[in-house]
Amino acid sequence: MNTQAPAADSGQRSLLREFGALWAFGLREYRIWQSYRVNQVLWLTNLFVTTYLFFLLGKTLAGDAASVLPAAYGTNYMSFIVVGVTVNVFINTNLVDPYMRIQRAYFQGTMDLFLLSPMSIYTPLLGLMSKSVIDDYPRLFFTFGFGMLLFGATFSFHYVWLALFFTGLFLCAGFGIGLLSASSFHLLDIKKGTEPVGFIVQGLLATLVAGTYYPVTVLPRPLQWLACVIPHTYAFDALRRLLGPGAHMDEPVLPIQHTLSGLSPVMVDGLALGLLSLTLLPLGFYLYGRGIERARGNGTLTRWQ
Repeated sequence: MNTQAPAADSGQRSLLREFGALWAFGLREYRIWQSYRVNQVLWLTNLFVTTYLFFLLGKTLAGDAASVLPAAYGTNYMSFIVVGVTVNVFINTNLVDPYMRIQRAYFQGTMDLFLLSPMSIYTPLLGLMSKSVIDDYPRLFFTFGFGMLLFGATFSFHYVWLALFFTGLFLCAGFGIGLLSASSFHLLDIKKGTEPVGFIVQGLLATLVAGTYYPVTVLPRPLQWLACVIPHTYAFDALRRLLGPGAHMDEPVLPIQHTLSGLSPVMVDGLALGLLSLTLLPLGFYLYGRGIERARGNGTLTRWQ
């Protein structure tokens, strides 16, 4: 008697059920987002104003900043700043949002109800994040468009598919950190105040040392090595090389690229992002699952009023 076919069929139904649940979550979050018309207007206003301020600051500094740009990134500082601002906003969903969604489900008393349904413990988190995907991912097109139309940023799209591949690696690594951040909610009982993982990685390191607004070469050598700890640094470096007109693909900038001089800088970026993704994603899923099971065991999945 063949038992493999029923097992495979059951696995397929289970996978379809998870995708159906994700679709239902996404549809729910979209309808909530769409129902508040004023919020949509404010979203567009906030998007335009904050992007304009970043680029206006970049335009003001462009003359001096271009002189310190490494040749690896070309000479257009506005292209440099557009990539930094866009990628930093883009990754915020994957890195910061998981903790916020778990916190919201906890205080609204819905996580218990979600997990009573026959779905994976990861499905509610992924589904609830869909609102931020709707909110944040479109900013990619706005920031690139504003930079090109209003501020003179220029890009080369010869390596656009490779750039998308690096973006995917970066999103995976960022989501791994986001899962570590979310796991602290139940594992470390950090339910209010500042969550340390997201604050250190996104609020501190990504802002100060990863090269969002200025090249890492202006930093002291120890801080340049510190920048090599987080995935942002490699994503910024790779995307600026791949999209920047006149960029020099083979000129090392990061200290780790100088150390691994036998490899091309873009390959170093790819290997680093791949290694971080393969490390952070499984670790994040594992610790997040441990946190959920711990909360299930002591009855703290939800805040009881």
